[in-house]
Amino acid sequence: MNNLNTQKTLKEDIISELVEEEKSISGLQKSLESKGVNTHRLVLTGYLRAMVDMGILREKEIKPSLIYSIQSIPGKDIYELAGIASRKLSPESTGDHALELLYFIFNRPIFVREIERCNVDLPRKYKTVVPQRRLEYIAKLNEQGIKIPQNNIMMEPEGRDNHKLLMMLKDLVSISLDVKRYIMPDQEGTQTTLD
Repeated sequence: MNNLNTQKTLKEDIISELVEEEKSISGLQKSLESKGVNTHRLVLTGYLRAMVDMGILREKEIKPSLIYSIQSIPGKDIYELAGIASRKLSPESTGDHALELLYFIFNRPIFVREIERCNVDLPRKYKTVVPQRRLEYIAKLNEQGIKIPQNNIMMEPEGRDNHKLLMMLKDLVSISLDVKRYIMPDQEGTQTTLD
């Protein structure tokens, strides 16, 4: 399947990296490079500073480094958050992951247009369905400003991986509610001061 949108922004890449754990600039740069995102350190520093100024990231100083973590993601809807959680779980099969997550959350079949809103690949493992309430679903989404074409197919995942689903739900909650501020940092991954 073709990617619906193969270009992710640096902002999305940074958020995907910081969902799991807070990182320093050098740690974030190494992590991004390991995933094929090569960005000059000054550009990355500028993005991080801007994201702190916008209230998306939190910055704290643990000498000699600055450590960044997610504070909030303003203006993100469930589809964008599902896309972030799906991409974080695995860069492959992002469409299948998003479909599984949305299907579980909404407890109904999902339109292709909804998957497109997640900014992920199209699912590969699904079955098409035509539920009796299809027109009601279209009307409900239309009320929320989501235009669904009448010929847009609806789909259900072929199966469910509860472990992956729980990981995505955990990330979704973590991103939405900034639960990191209540969690003790992992001792191995935490940098200590040199003072």
